[in-house]
Amino acid sequence: MNHIRGERIALYTLCAILLHMTVLAGQVSAQQAADPLPVCAPQSLPSLPDVRITSVTPETAPVAHCKVAGVIGSEIHFELLLPEKWNGKFVMGGGGGFVGSVMNTSLMFGSLQAGYATVGTDTGHQGHPLDASWALNNPERLVNFGHQAVHQTAVTAKALTKAYYQKGIGRSYFTGCSTGGRQGLMAGQRYPEDFDGIVAGAPSYDYTGVAAQASQINQAMYPDPNNLQEAVVGPKEQELIESSYLAMCDAKDGIKDGILNDPRQCKFDVDTLLCKGEKTDSCLSKKQLAAVKVIYDGPKDSKGNALFYGYPFGGEASPGGWSRWLTGGLKYRASLDEFQGGVDTGGFIAPVEPSAFYGFGNGIMRYFVFNDPDWSYVNYNYDNLQKDTKQAAEILNATNPDLSAFRKRGGKMIIYSGWSDAAITGLSVVGYYENVLAHDKTASNDARLFMMPGVEHCFGGPGPSWVNFLTEIDKWFETGKAPEQVTALWLNEKRQPAGSRPLCAYPKVAKYDGKGDPRNSSSFSCIDGK
Repeated sequence: MNHIRGERIALYTLCAILLHMTVLAGQVSAQQAADPLPVCAPQSLPSLPDVRITSVTPETAPVAHCKVAGVIGSEIHFELLLPEKWNGKFVMGGGGGFVGSVMNTSLMFGSLQAGYATVGTDTGHQGHPLDASWALNNPERLVNFGHQAVHQTAVTAKALTKAYYQKGIGRSYFTGCSTGGRQGLMAGQRYPEDFDGIVAGAPSYDYTGVAAQASQINQAMYPDPNNLQEAVVGPKEQELIESSYLAMCDAKDGIKDGILNDPRQCKFDVDTLLCKGEKTDSCLSKKQLAAVKVIYDGPKDSKGNALFYGYPFGGEASPGGWSRWLTGGLKYRASLDEFQGGVDTGGFIAPVEPSAFYGFGNGIMRYFVFNDPDWSYVNYNYDNLQKDTKQAAEILNATNPDLSAFRKRGGKMIIYSGWSDAAITGLSVVGYYENVLAHDKTASNDARLFMMPGVEHCFGGPGPSWVNFLTEIDKWFETGKAPEQVTALWLNEKRQPAGSRPLCAYPKVAKYDGKGDPRNSSSFSCIDGK
């Protein structure tokens, strides 16, 4: 737990270093610097309908700023940070999981140090981000979480920002990953006027699809919900699977580095791991193989129709991969006390769950769909999924591929996801983006997808996972050029840059040129990946 917390703090520090040039470029002009500084006090802020300001305090770290806390309506809490050296821009940071405390993941990109006015929200309830019990028989909270809280917070925060600085906002952005990625897509689809640029990482855009996926995985891994100590598939089996497909596919991209450039190109058949006789550490039992195939094949109804995407190869043996999200066991529970990197749990203790997906699958179905804390996946009939989840889907899902209203007003969007993400399957992110292009092939002019080989949920994993996507979306607006590639960094034990590799705008992939340092982006070119 302390390791994860330290990693997050170190990442914040690294962000500040990497963004040094951005800070210099974004600082106020000489004329702005000569203007009197706003007074960090309630009288500097307007009275807004249905908004209650609870505190206004001057802060000095990480840079001088005014912190404004408030409540919209009855329980949508927000915190707005107004830097002394404002760059004239605004960014909202998304949350993670079921949110539950004020979260602002733009801060991991150094947004405040770079001069952005920035805001986050708890989406209208309090609790650990793995706990969904707050939604029981409370449709207002569900709508707030689904989309309304982010919208209302954005509108409120921008009004307060304009009044505080007595100037208009030059540009407004949103950055988020996981639930934050869904929030970003939702903003582009439902509220196209809220943000000029949106960064949506690993978006959990289809909550009801994820619920089916998680519930069937839970059923396979924990057929007896009263025995949650260990999953049907454990660490030894996960290591066997990963080592087997890497032996076959790792070198196909020209580098043997434990990273699949595009796991869809690996044709390894997990059926070959079935034990021919007694169960050993070098094979899978029939029960284990069946459970593994639920992960890779995705959820299905009784007729074999697909209900959502499966997973590609990646993340099986990593502590931040399958063991954390899909398999696990109560003996791994300590890893859930801290949530995804960059997301503060607000001091709430994680509920007792064997894996993160066990909590998410049950949480969505029990509290968002059925309003029944005793609902169980054991005998659920997935033929009824679409009918049962219709109402929740209308509130939660950001599946609409039509971004025309957002694009019409000049909106730009960056979507990204790790290929080794065990929380949000990369196949679903590719699927959404391809739906966007199928709806309108010109959408690639304003929306770009970057798939990250070897990267886990939002960041982490064997691949280079650090990219300042706030800088990238801002650069797109500043230059007017859509990004064809961005540079991802590895971090060393001191959390300093220790190698790089390009990420290419989908469907292109980074191709090693056969010579040069494989941890230097100059040794790669973006080529057609199909």
